[in-house]
Amino acid sequence: IDTYRLYRIIDSEKEPTVINLDLEEIDEEDLPSREELNEQKRIHFIKPKAEEPEEKPKRPPVVKVHKEFFSFPLHRLRFKLGAVSLWKTFTFHPYPIEIEIPNYDLREEFDAIKNYFSKVLNITRIHVKAVITMTDDEVTKVEARSDEIARINKELIENVKFEFVADTKKRRLKVDIDKSLFTMDEYFDTFGDGFKPDGFYEDERELFEDLLQITDTKHYKNLRYLSSIHAHHIMKLRFVHKPFSFIFLVEGKRQYHIIWETLDTEEATYIWHIEKDIKVLKRTLNKIDQILNIIKVQGKTAYINSAEEPFRRIYHDYSDVKDGFLLWKNELEGCLV
Repeated sequence: IDTYRLYRIIDSEKEPTVINLDLEEIDEEDLPSREELNEQKRIHFIKPKAEEPEEKPKRPPVVKVHKEFFSFPLHRLRFKLGAVSLWKTFTFHPYPIEIEIPNYDLREEFDAIKNYFSKVLNITRIHVKAVITMTDDEVTKVEARSDEIARINKELIENVKFEFVADTKKRRLKVDIDKSLFTMDEYFDTFGDGFKPDGFYEDERELFEDLLQITDTKHYKNLRYLSSIHAHHIMKLRFVHKPFSFIFLVEGKRQYHIIWETLDTEEATYIWHIEKDIKVLKRTLNKIDQILNIIKVQGKTAYINSAEEPFRRIYHDYSDVKDGFLLWKNELEGCLV
């Protein structure tokens, strides 16, 4: 490069002259310092272009398919909507993998009562066939099935429901509760296992029907009749743990009639008559709750001898089931005004 001519151009121009120079083509010893030239804003140095790296050819993803066969405890399964799931560790992956086994008859509510599925299926473990696809060491697909889970259908779920309902009469409360009257939802909450009855029942009438079917009760006709005249539009059917029984409400022309009838013990039918007022009804239900607590602790005789509120008892005649029911029904209807 002609450095002498370069200096002449720089010094002779009145206006700044911009000269673009490629530094790779210049011996910098022949030039003034970079700082001096930049101060005069006469020369722009061009940095050498970086060489673009060569593109490496992309490798295809590494796909591996693992077929696994194993057994798993049923009580450790999680019941979900349309499937059960489990977590399991395998040698080919450092972390547990979630395995879902589909079954579209399953619901999340069943998770709280899976021990009943174990009882009806007569198993404690299920056998699983799983196909796990790994792409570049990542889980990309999991397919699984189990013959035991495939056996669960609507018919088997009905059997589970009956086993569960039959057991509710014998189950004890998880905690002591100073309460005797329960709605269906409250009744199942007392067991403390998290089961929600809407997994089986739309309302308490369906539960009541199942209880009648699975129980060899002497009061079958009585309970069936009381259910048919119960004022569901005013009050939900109430359940009592001990003795297992029900509280019905009958709407008369002039009064409300609250009726207590047991399921499978030989007890008289108790009736309380109150005025047709919702506030009075609520207060009376609270009072009956207290009465049942007294009976539970001290017995019926203690309540009968100390009762302040008017009530009535209708006795059952067990010597003749047919005529006994008719006598009971006639006496009951005579006081439902």
